[in-house]
Amino acid sequence: MILQQEIEKLAREAGKMILDADQGSGGHVKAVTKTGRRDLVTATDLAIQKMLMQKLNDLAAPCSFLCEEDMNLEGIRQIKDREEVEEGVCFIIDPIDGTANFVHGHRHSCTSIAMTVNGETEIGVIYDPYRDELFSARKGDGAYLNGHRLPVFDAGIADVITVFGTAPYDDTTNAPTFRLAHTLYEISADVRRTGSAALDLCWTACGRFGLYAELGLSAWDFAAGKLIAEETGCIVTDIQGNPLTFQDKPSILCGRPTAVKEFQENYEV
Repeated sequence: MILQQEIEKLAREAGKMILDADQGSGGHVKAVTKTGRRDLVTATDLAIQKMLMQKLNDLAAPCSFLCEEDMNLEGIRQIKDREEVEEGVCFIIDPIDGTANFVHGHRHSCTSIAMTVNGETEIGVIYDPYRDELFSARKGDGAYLNGHRLPVFDAGIADVITVFGTAPYDDTTNAPTFRLAHTLYEISADVRRTGSAALDLCWTACGRFGLYAELGLSAWDFAAGKLIAEETGCIVTDIQGNPLTFQDKPSILCGRPTAVKEFQENYEV
């Protein structure tokens, strides 16, 4: 438990960095593009990731890191081949999930940290500094929001709000994404799009949403949130119902068992 508590403290430290940058920006954080106009990075992303890598390495070395931003830090092993996650302890980090929200002052972003051991996620921690909400889970020990255990329950899709993501870095998913959104709108109570995959998973875990779907995510987007959601009884797979892996950029489907079943009965890939 000590290591989990330290990870939670570091997530809160990252959250303070997000708030400090937000409050000092006048509502618009300076960013640069990476692979395209929607793929943004800020100085705060880089500063948070560097802090987390250095402090987690001090806590858990020898370990490796699979992270959104490429860095070359002396004495720290950052991997690019995702198959290497299968070896030993690895931290999968998204310093700011919801960077576009952060840049434009939407105040819906978080830091996501997962710890895997030989490819299995053992600890997941996600912190939303704007709401001061810390979601956490240890495999087999349930999921928690600010220290309160989240319940395990089921719900049908007609009774829940659903949420979808737009895989914004891959324009080939645009048309099928909005077909997906149309299906969700027709069969659920209502539909949302928030801009943070990690928080979509957490909000599904705690029942604010009943089902979340997106057609392309990276490991750092879902590694921690998948464990948190599963520990509340959610089904988490790709959109076809296959197990998720850290390789490539899989689609994702997360929700209450009945909601997932009813979605799959209505959705055509």
